[in-house]
Amino acid sequence: MKHKILLVDDRPENLYSLESMLMEDDRIIFKANSGDEALKIAFQEDLSLILLDVQMPEMDGFEVANMLKSTKRTKKIPIVFVTAISKEKKYMLQGLDEGAMDYLFKPLDTDITRSKVNTLLQFFAQQKEIEQKNNELLKLNEEKNFFLGMASHDLRNPLGNIITLSSLISQDIGHNFPDEYKNYLEVIMSTSRRMLEMLNNILDVSKIESGVTTLDLAPISVHDLFQECISCNKLPADKKKIHLSYSIADSTGKPYADKGQILQVLNNLVSNAIKYSHPSTAIELTAEGSSEEITIHIIDQGQGIPESEHKVLFSAFSKTSVRSTAGEGSTGLGLNIVKKIVEAHHGRIWVKSKPGEGSVFPFLFR
Repeated sequence: MKHKILLVDDRPENLYSLESMLMEDDRIIFKANSGDEALKIAFQEDLSLILLDVQMPEMDGFEVANMLKSTKRTKKIPIVFVTAISKEKKYMLQGLDEGAMDYLFKPLDTDITRSKVNTLLQFFAQQKEIEQKNNELLKLNEEKNFFLGMASHDLRNPLGNIITLSSLISQDIGHNFPDEYKNYLEVIMSTSRRMLEMLNNILDVSKIESGVTTLDLAPISVHDLFQECISCNKLPADKKKIHLSYSIADSTGKPYADKGQILQVLNNLVSNAIKYSHPSTAIELTAEGSSEEITIHIIDQGQGIPESEHKVLFSAFSKTSVRSTAGEGSTGLGLNIVKKIVEAHHGRIWVKSKPGEGSVFPFLFR
């Protein structure tokens, strides 16, 4: 790779002097004696560095730098101002504000000039390499999301059939089947449900990360959301004799949101609260705010989570030292999906929890 360097100065002798200092086999030198000419070259060539004189007629170096930094094609090109202006702080600050990375002061010292140029060219090459690696990682991530989405989608139907057929067999055999075989069926169904939950979560993550999902925004009733959430989670809560309730502040309006996705957030948080709470406790949902911003709290009387583990809660596949109270499984993806959905609604989610004092998961969305 040959580095392309643009030298800009209104005096030809300065351009030739700089060129003689900097010319090497791995470099192509372009020269411009005005701001207009410099911009034309910069917009046409893939430059690695620009050495830009400050004092030029018609368009000075500060103006040229401002235009370069405000244009997508040229804004990442390193700029070094070359100037005879004294090292007054106000001039240096102005240049740095315009996007310059450094200054060279006339009369130029050959060793210093070469050293700074070499360093900046190395920096530019490293930046390019990082950008290339990032683009490769993005492409790999897209391929991964596509594969996971496809695999999860194709595996859900067979698992659904296993669960349905196992349930039918379990209902039909009644008392005519040995208890041992009934236990086998229960293991098949419970394991299949956990696998289906994991596949659904993986599919959700891959859709969110690939940008496939879109928000279907409409005014939603928090009252209806809470009722539907409690209805969805009543059976597992009843099994552990956990009481579900909710309260809504009078000021709470009807925010614009994707009802299905916010319900998914609520179901995930309430489901987690049930998993990690002891029997005969309570879980409460509260809401407050306005039509512009709603804050919802899911409050449980569970085991609580050590503060040192709060920061990993919303990461993919993360699990804490806290264990479910009835052997319920967890994929480690649910809270990561919740976080992504809430952030897609321009909101945030956090946790308040101490061991032995239960947990509160507040989230707000706009």
